[in-house]
Amino acid sequence: MEKGTERALKRAGHKTLLIDDRRAARLIGRKLTQKWALSKASRFKPDFVILSKCLGLNLETVQTIIDGRPNSMWYQDPQWYKSTYRPDVAHIVAVGKLSQTFFVSGFEAQWKALGLRAKFLPAAGDRDIRPVPQKKRFHSDVAFIGTGYDPARAQLLLKVAKKYDLKVWGKGWEEWRKQLNWGGRPVEGKDFAAVCSSSNISLGINPDRAKGGSNYTSDRTWMVILAGGFYLGHGTPGLTEMLREGDHCAWYKDTDSCLAKIGYYLENSAARERIRREGQVFVREHHTFDQRIRNLLSGEAFVNPLS
Repeated sequence: MEKGTERALKRAGHKTLLIDDRRAARLIGRKLTQKWALSKASRFKPDFVILSKCLGLNLETVQTIIDGRPNSMWYQDPQWYKSTYRPDVAHIVAVGKLSQTFFVSGFEAQWKALGLRAKFLPAAGDRDIRPVPQKKRFHSDVAFIGTGYDPARAQLLLKVAKKYDLKVWGKGWEEWRKQLNWGGRPVEGKDFAAVCSSSNISLGINPDRAKGGSNYTSDRTWMVILAGGFYLGHGTPGLTEMLREGDHCAWYKDTDSCLAKIGYYLENSAARERIRREGQVFVREHHTFDQRIRNLLSGEAFVNPLS
């Protein structure tokens, strides 16, 4: 996310400095990281500061860097608003309270209740993500790319696997290795694009902890479509207003409708390919980091292009 935002800013003509505080803290320790970050920021003299999680920075360091400067924060894991007892989430909330605008990709009302100046800004994809030639080893009727930390995801995928040719990619699926035809590893870069381009349907499943989020979806939605995937996702009320069924993607409501939609689109390849193409064009025009930087720099909330 951070590198994608930086690339978009550079394309728009901005000079940028990206500080990886978490990596620095691992390499040189937390104490030296504060001095290093303050020194880098002091020499760069930013006109605007965009904050991420800042888990490697003390609050005093963050405050010094943004003091007197316009700023915003973009946090894309919105479902953790109930978990402020966790030190990492509590730190993110504290940093968010320092920022002028706390952009979040869902549950903005719940974050506002915690005292944050929260506004909705969906996740995005990098415009450089593009389809690649199909590869036989990545082909399946249905593909899912994601981590196996959520048993609810596994239960849906197990039902899909009983009926259709499914391949799963990502970490943490050892428990269901055989049933899910697990690829045994995550896919990134060109391999990610190859899975999306080579599979007939790319499935999206929101984690169980994101229940109740009307407009939440992860960056994977936009990445899959940009990479040439025909996207079939969980259609919450807000999401179905951001991507149109039958034009940009397809939506399901529950397990039964998911299985039915898979069957329908496997039998209707012409419709599937048309939606795949139109979805790419629409997402590239409206849902990449290049569109999001306007919100980040202005503090304005997202306006749905389909409204």
